Amino acid sequence: MSQSKLAPKRALSLEDLVHHDDRLETPIERAPKPLPSEEIKKRLSVDELSGSDHQGNSEAHERHTSDTRYPDDETDTDDDAGNGGDVVFGNGNFKFNYDEQEKQAKDEVREPPEETDAVGEGTPPKIEESHKKDLKAAEIHDIFQEKSSLQSKRNAIKKDLNLLKEIAVTAKPSRYKVAPVWAQKWRPTVKALQNVNPQDLKIDASFTNIIPDDDLTKSVQDWVYATIVSIPPDQRQYIEMEMKFGIIVEGSDSNRVNPPVSSQSVYTEIDGHLTPDVDQRVFEELNKYVKGLSELSEYTGKFNMIESHTVDSLYRVGLSTQRPRFLRMSRDLKTDRVGEFIEKRHISQLLLYSPKDSYDVKISINLELPVPENDPPEKFKNQTPVNTRTKDRISYIHNDSCTRMDITKVANHNQGVKQRHTETTHEVELEVNTASLLSAFENIATDSKTYAAILRTFLNNGTIIRRKLTSLSYEIFEGQKKA
Repeated sequence: MSQSKLAPKRALSLEDLVHHDDRLETPIERAPKPLPSEEIKKRLSVDELSGSDHQGNSEAHERHTSDTRYPDDETDTDDDAGNGGDVVFGNGNFKFNYDEQEKQAKDEVREPPEETDAVGEGTPPKIEESHKKDLKAAEIHDIFQEKSSLQSKRNAIKKDLNLLKEIAVTAKPSRYKVAPVWAQKWRPTVKALQNVNPQDLKIDASFTNIIPDDDLTKSVQDWVYATIVSIPPDQRQYIEMEMKFGIIVEGSDSNRVNPPVSSQSVYTEIDGHLTPDVDQRVFEELNKYVKGLSELSEYTGKFNMIESHTVDSLYRVGLSTQRPRFLRMSRDLKTDRVGEFIEKRHISQLLLYSPKDSYDVKISINLELPVPENDPPEKFKNQTPVNTRTKDRISYIHNDSCTRMDITKVANHNQGVKQRHTETTHEVELEVNTASLLSAFENIATDSKTYAAILRTFLNNGTIIRRKLTSLSYEIFEGQKKA
């Protein structure tokens, strides 16, 4: 019988069923598979048998232990089981619900079994708190894994962008109800010019009601001051300051210079000198203009006109080893009387080039010293002069501007070595009142305005004459073209 008996099969004990869940993998790593129906029947039958006798349970546990150590040996349980060790399910009323079993298996995966005191009462064993925390952490980790999907990333980026927009909006400074001055658009708010009555204009000379001198005028004022300072005080009373009109030339060239300037300026070339001559027709028209100006009713009493006809003889005296002296003797043509006998010394000159006008200007400062008594005019009566000039002059004296205008027709009788010839020139010159100029110069420390005003007026008179000469030259030139 023993030979015909089949190989024993070890029945599952209650301990195997209790510790079965501990050997399973965690739900996160792998979900449990549903048990086959035959295995479920076998486990239930073993539970029924072991439930009737607790001692049998302990013995089954011992057999399980021995079977684990020695799987090839037969146990008492195999002999007692009967029927060749098979588990019999025939006794008792047994009904099994497969759907309920699968539901319970899923619940075991979701929720860990509750903790009980009695292990042998058929309830699940106690699970430690650390195991619960691990399960919760696994569930949380599962959630973040789901959020790492592409859609979750897009939602996170949109959320971050919205947050940045909110920060950018709140970070901007609050707007002013009224913009500050530096942020406002410029609008002309000065209404002073709008209130000016164009029919009754009262315009000041400047902000300070003072007309500042231009650079050229200031240069002339400084030059005159420096020249007067260089003259000994006892000789300043003999100063002669005059302005002549002509063209500036260099050396022996008779053509007018043409420096690269567009307005009146000081010409500083050493070789430059002025030829004091104007066109005859311009000279005659200018004489008519000034004469008509002096005859106007509004200028009545302001101009004094003097006519003179003289002969100036120039003598050179002094030893060859000394600096030569030039003596000028002026005689009246009608009476042949000596009207003036002086020594003329040249001190300084200033050339003013005027590119927009037909004529330039030379301002010169000379000394007209009286000849000592030991050199009377009769001493030079039998001497031959270096040069003789016959002058036909009309002088206009304007005391209000401290200016004298001389319009002179000159016949130059040059006494050359080989030949003698006469050259006629037409000269226009202005001369400042020396006494007024020296008085203003002496008081310049306390009243500089008078000194500046005298020289400014003198230059203004020169500008009027220069521009009139230019306009007359243009009219004559245009008249010749029409003719």
